[in-house]
Amino acid sequence: MTHRRIHVSRGSAIAVATLILAAAPLVAQGTRPAARGAEHPKPGESATERLLYALENQWAQGVVKRDAATVRRLVAPRWIYSDESGTMNREQGIAAFTSGTDTVTTAGNDEMHAIVYGNTAIVTGILWMRGRGATGAFEHRYRYTDTWMKLGGRWQCIASQDYLMPGGAR
Repeated sequence: MTHRRIHVSRGSAIAVATLILAAAPLVAQGTRPAARGAEHPKPGESATERLLYALENQWAQGVVKRDAATVRRLVAPRWIYSDESGTMNREQGIAAFTSGTDTVTTAGNDEMHAIVYGNTAIVTGILWMRGRGATGAFEHRYRYTDTWMKLGGRWQCIASQDYLMPGGAR
């Protein structure tokens, strides 16, 4: 039997050990890490990127709270939403996100990435939602692309597209 010896540098070993120790409480508790946003900056992120991530997180919480005013504040007057079922205008989208028979109890964003072009930005990510519906408990994951523009001095979403990820409904 042959054995291969793998050389691991001291720095790599410390990094792996730190990662394992940091993740252990999350695994033990069965929780997911907090969504990235202004409170969890990644090295090299601009203030604009952190603000956009925070706005995405506010949107997710607006859905949980069925807070149409929050969603309305975040989306532009001519916002358009598209998913696998078709498109919706602003009022249709706000109603779909904040009313209905399904109750979203918790939601957040993972893997957010922003690309900023002056007063326009694209944010991609994965929105996860847990809750209860007519058929019982659900957990959905949606891959999304949101287009943001600075209008009247504040960032507003002008277009959104998402889809339910394969295996995203559990």
